[in-house]
Parts: sequence; structure tokens; C-alpha cells
Amino acid sequence: MKTTTKATWIETLICQYATDVHSLERYRDTLDLKDPKAAEEAETVSGMLADMRYALTWMRRGRRPGSRRGAEITDVYRQREIYIKLTGQQMGEAERLKLVDALLSLSDRERTCFLLHMAQGLTLLEISGKLNLSKRSVQEYVSRAKEKISKDFL
Repeated sequence: MKTTTKATWIETLICQYATDVHSLERYRDTLDLKDPKAAEEAETVSGMLADMRYALTWMRRGRRPGSRRGAEITDVYRQREIYIKLTGQQMGEAERLKLVDALLSLSDRERTCFLLHMAQGLTLLEISGKLNLSKRSVQEYVSRAKEKISKDFL
């Protein structure tokens, strides 16, 4: 019996998912949207297609779709250091107060963008969509916040 590598399994799975996505698309296109039951079926199939495309993207890229904070970014651990300290028990009361003061020294916009990016892990594009700002503005707010917190806290 032939031994199959992990890469071959993934490639096979990707191929199966892609084939099934095309089959579901063809099925959805045959549904008569004027019929309420068929419209409901089309909505269910559309949800399935979205989930399958998400999984396909994940398999192809090897990380969560939409996430730019994968392991390939070398300073991801340094960037999250403040929040690891904040949630961990090793931070003393004095350090906690110093961090709170550093966060309070930020403008509302800087603090919001910084926390969404660093604590919640949202991408700059996701934040710009949530706050109706340009991606460049969000990037500037996050950069300024990092600079201020590095100076005040670290």
C-alpha cells in the first residue's frame, strides 16, 4: 500500500472542496427563486458555499482567511507582549496602573484602533471598515499608539 504524505491529503481535500463548490453553485443556479421553498434552499446553499470557500481559503493559505497576523510575521509576539502581561498574573498592581495610564494617554481614536488591532487581532482593513476610516488612518493611529505606549509603559 502506498504511503500518502500530509501535503497530498491537503491537495486532495482542496480538490474535493473546489469540485463540491462548483457543484453547489450549479445546483443553486437551477433553483427557482420565485418559489419560497426554493428561495429558502438557495439561501441555505449560499451559506454552505460561503463556509466552503472560507475553508478552501484556509487550506490554501495555511492560516485563517482575512488574518494578517499569522506566524509569518516575525514580531507578532513582541507586539502582543503588553496584552500577555495584562492578562497574566505576573503583572503587579504598579505595572497594571502604569499600563492603564499609558492607555489613557492615548486619544480615543488611537486607543480604539490600538486595542482592536492588538488585543482583538483585527486587521487594519477590518478596523477601517468598522470605524469608517481609511486603512492608512487606522495604520497611523496604531503606529502612534504603539510609539506612545512603548515610551510610557515599556
